[in-house]
Amino acid sequence: MKYYKNITRLTLVSAILFSLSISCSEDYFDTDMGGRINPSDHYNTFEDAIASYEGCFAYLQDIADKMILVDGLRSDLTTVTSNAPREMIDINIHEYATSNSYIDPSPFYKMIVNINEVIPNLPQIVEKDRDFDSTMLELLTGNLVSLRSWAYFTLAKLNGEVALVDGSLSSVDPGKPLTYLTKLELVDYLINELLPYVDEDDVYRYVVDHYVLLGELYLEKRNYAEASKWLKFACDGVARGYDYMVTDDYEEEGWWNLFLNSAYAEADIFTAVPYSFEHGQKNMLEQWMNRNYEVKPTNKLANLYASQKNGDGGLGDLYRGAGVTYDSIFLSPDNSYGGLLIRKYNLELSLPFSSDIILYRSADITLLLAEAQNCMGNYSNALALLNDGFGNLSTAARPEDFKRWRNNEGVRGRVVLKPRIGADELTIENLIMEERAMELAFEGKRWFDLVRVAERRNDPAYLANAIASKFEGAEAENMRSKLMNPTNWYLPLSRVE
Repeated sequence: MKYYKNITRLTLVSAILFSLSISCSEDYFDTDMGGRINPSDHYNTFEDAIASYEGCFAYLQDIADKMILVDGLRSDLTTVTSNAPREMIDINIHEYATSNSYIDPSPFYKMIVNINEVIPNLPQIVEKDRDFDSTMLELLTGNLVSLRSWAYFTLAKLNGEVALVDGSLSSVDPGKPLTYLTKLELVDYLINELLPYVDEDDVYRYVVDHYVLLGELYLEKRNYAEASKWLKFACDGVARGYDYMVTDDYEEEGWWNLFLNSAYAEADIFTAVPYSFEHGQKNMLEQWMNRNYEVKPTNKLANLYASQKNGDGGLGDLYRGAGVTYDSIFLSPDNSYGGLLIRKYNLELSLPFSSDIILYRSADITLLLAEAQNCMGNYSNALALLNDGFGNLSTAARPEDFKRWRNNEGVRGRVVLKPRIGADELTIENLIMEERAMELAFEGKRWFDLVRVAERRNDPAYLANAIASKFEGAEAENMRSKLMNPTNWYLPLSRVE
């Protein structure tokens, strides 16, 4: 249930009454956009439940590729080429017109309103169709709650605040004022939303894992003990019979396979958004990154990969760097002009525009756990997760909380890189952030990482200097000056009171 393939049914989309955009106006809730659903006519069978449920998840295909594009351009890992359109150039220089189509939040809110419609109407199907029982009801409801929480939390990280939508397709009230929560206010709200659906003996693995979300939320809240608890529980696989501990399943050149066969990476990927060009579901990243060559990696990222000390004693990240995550290309017949190219979404040439987009995988969660452990002062644990893991230690030598981690290779160990060393929180945190930049490049994580760390340190220069590094001269200084003001870290959101 954690991975959805060939999502083609948008059962409820035609009935959407709610379209929130950053350029919204008085027709924010336009009740003439379509007819309202009569729940008694729609929610009757098992098939109705699944169709409505899948309709909610289908919005991820419209969200995921744009989210990765925007994250890269706002961060220090991606920049524009001479082919880039004006909207991409504006994002790269942190200028945001309200009409910019790449930062339109309406797909998030449409998904939220759809979920608000489906959840309260699923229980009536239990009474009408014996094939849809209470177990299936609990699983689908938990999945939808986690998806809604992910949508809200992502919006908060993008915009700094969110509008809570207290309504569904059949009950949305265009005259009711919206409630806005800041990012930190939302964190507490979402924790309370998720906690009723978790149990340490729970065998469910939700599509957007509750434990991962709780770990992220507590990390944002700076409650590192609770963050460690939930992130570790997500990786442990306690009571589930499987784990997500960065094992040898995708070591060395096998790392590529995470992006070729996401649907089958059961031991590593929590959540992936599938695309199928054959079924009209086009992942636009290949278009932007490869076919049109509108965005490209920064030299800073390429240099970071090239500077790594590998297990052969030489330099270079052999399994994630050049030729895998990115490559060099030549744009003229005489090879006089070259450039860098993002390869991560173009590794399978036989399936154009069909690469899956991974939302959560084991290395991501492991490095978040390392971050939380480091903030708690557990430096040796943080370095183990970053480097060679706990699997190379005897059971007696492993820390009590990590006794089960006998198969853990560590993030750098999996790709055969020399361990990094640090003796204090700041140094180790810098190493973890560098590792996240390399391991998770172009996966929609980097900008959020920079904001989280800069806010925790109360150090705007941490973020401002990172972004300025991809510019030169006066442009670099202008960018640094702009981003020294944290209010410029968030996308604009037009309020409707």
